[in-house]
Amino acid sequence: MKQLTVLKVALATLMISAACPAQTVTTFIGPNIHIDDCLVMDTAGNIYGSNWMGSAVYKVTPAGEISVYMDGFNTPNGLVFDDAGNLYVADHLANRVYKVTPDSVRTQYGPPLSTPSGLIFDPLSDTLYVAQYGVDRISKLAPDNTLTTYLSGGSLNGPVGMAFDENHTLYIANYNDGKVFRVTDGTLEPLNQVPGTSFGAAGFLAYAGGNLYATSIGRHKIYQITLDGELSEFAGTGVPGLLDGPADSARFYNPNGIMASPDGSKLYISDFNTQALRVISDIPTGIRTDLSGQPLDGFELAQNYPNPFNPSTRIRFRIPAARRVGLKIYDISGKHIATLLDAYLPSGEHQIDFDAGSLASGIYVYQLRAGGYTEMKKMILLK
Repeated sequence: MKQLTVLKVALATLMISAACPAQTVTTFIGPNIHIDDCLVMDTAGNIYGSNWMGSAVYKVTPAGEISVYMDGFNTPNGLVFDDAGNLYVADHLANRVYKVTPDSVRTQYGPPLSTPSGLIFDPLSDTLYVAQYGVDRISKLAPDNTLTTYLSGGSLNGPVGMAFDENHTLYIANYNDGKVFRVTDGTLEPLNQVPGTSFGAAGFLAYAGGNLYATSIGRHKIYQITLDGELSEFAGTGVPGLLDGPADSARFYNPNGIMASPDGSKLYISDFNTQALRVISDIPTGIRTDLSGQPLDGFELAQNYPNPFNPSTRIRFRIPAARRVGLKIYDISGKHIATLLDAYLPSGEHQIDFDAGSLASGIYVYQLRAGGYTEMKKMILLK
């Protein structure tokens, strides 16, 4: 009989700062590519951007080739992918959220709701958080179409940007006044305020390397906010324009969308005015280490031990942030043998004890999937 045990390995960790070179701003593609709003990336590295001033969501390949991914929206705003590769689009003035499958089939997701703007999935569930700009609200949309109010009124003032850190803490930024909040036990805690103008303050929000990053659409700058609430200018001179170079001398023109690369080393920015896709490289990161100094950041699937084994073996893996994790066993021909794990797990190291007593000797493959990360390794069962 197969037995499965999930254990979280407790490790003392230390946060240290990684030395890195000065940040550089480049233009990946553009101007005039019609992308002026939210940005997201799929597991293949393609970037998707919404066109608030139009009706389409565009796709940009890693080679810089751009195409219309889906048209027919009113004012496409926030974007987010789920673990199955479905894209969700906040159609702001249509008062709808749409789901677009990998086969480009579009359906309405959930009931109508007023002025949806930002979208983000809870990393520990299938719940979609929806910022509602015009009614100063954050709602939760469950897979069964149940819509509930999570936060409303108070200090919310045109919320759009949202981000989770690796500890499952939600952060929210107001577009209108630039105020950024940490959500603790369903309560807004002020963190800091992104400067803005009458045109707007905080466009969108991203989390990378232990810090928050916000676009100031009115001030033509990118700001960094530490989780302790310290605000600093990160990129842009404040003079509007399209100029690459060192971050402190580069120019943006109403920077709006912002997205971190999967490894957190780059920030992608959409310029609202120029409709160019910009990249800030060499983002500072925090390195998590155990007491022996070994890095803990990033995904890792370890070789099972013992290997060869009979009949039990242990599989260890590490995830840098809370994710839905799948661990499956296949035979050498690719036939699915067993699913050891399909659950949401917190960040850190985990292990599975696998009993193959009912299986024949041979070579097997175990595959780990966590968000957009996939890795496989072989193991040998000898009886």
